[in-house]
Amino acid sequence: MRRSEILFLYDVKWGNPNGDPMDENKPRMDENTDTLIVSDVRLKRTIRDYLKDYYNETLWVSGKAVTPESRKKELEIDSKEDAVKKCIDIRLFGAVIPSKGKGAVETSLTGPVQFRYGRSLHKVKWQFIQGTAAFLSREGTEQRSFREEYIVPYALIAFYGVINDKNAEITKLTENDVEKMLEAMWYGTKNLITRSKMEQNPRFLMKIDYKEGVKFHHGELDYLIFLTSDKDDYEIRDIIDFKIELAPLMNSLAKIKNKIEKINYKIDERLTLTQNGEIKLFEEIFSDFLTEELRLE
Repeated sequence: MRRSEILFLYDVKWGNPNGDPMDENKPRMDENTDTLIVSDVRLKRTIRDYLKDYYNETLWVSGKAVTPESRKKELEIDSKEDAVKKCIDIRLFGAVIPSKGKGAVETSLTGPVQFRYGRSLHKVKWQFIQGTAAFLSREGTEQRSFREEYIVPYALIAFYGVINDKNAEITKLTENDVEKMLEAMWYGTKNLITRSKMEQNPRFLMKIDYKEGVKFHHGELDYLIFLTSDKDDYEIRDIIDFKIELAPLMNSLAKIKNKIEKINYKIDERLTLTQNGEIKLFEEIFSDFLTEELRLE
């Protein structure tokens, strides 16, 4: 396993990608910049759900409200080794695993895959929507209850992540695990077919693999790409309303080209990429690197 970095873009239309239950389930916002925020926990939930539904993978974090001790008993796990062997999400994201016996202590495994909070690449305003619910507010009345919700008309969200090769050795993370995770990020996002998350589409996925033995990664890849548009940020409603400028990212990576083994990518055909304002394909922009399109199942 080599050290890797991940850059992932997806968008949401007329939905709420990650409501805050402590604030009326409003979309999470950075009020200083008017940018939308999505927690890494939300992305990991997307990945876990896909791995469970499409690969029948065993998960340590199942989404049910249980204690670690109960989950350990339910999965018939007796040791740390059992846990990492059985649960793909432990191999990816780590876990706190209780030990058995008197005076036992918890085992904490730091996951090799870490994502920072996602953020929109443009300013966003949420909207408050009211509507009538399907049922009466109570028996014996014609008054229906009201439904209230907060949504964003559109947001393009960027996630940045790192795969730590040293922690991967500890959790026994495999290349096959990572391939499944990338597939889950792409198709799992598209499969979030719920009322609040309908119309979430993956648009851009990039994975940088460093050469064997390199203990270095660039960092902050999401701060080296920029959304450009003729429209005001708040007026953006679709992917055709903007372009993604990649020249700063390419120029910065070129300085460490000798450390990079390969760049894998997957791009939605509707997304327009530019280099210094000129429309180009991804493989043209990164022509000086070994690039290969991700073949996701």
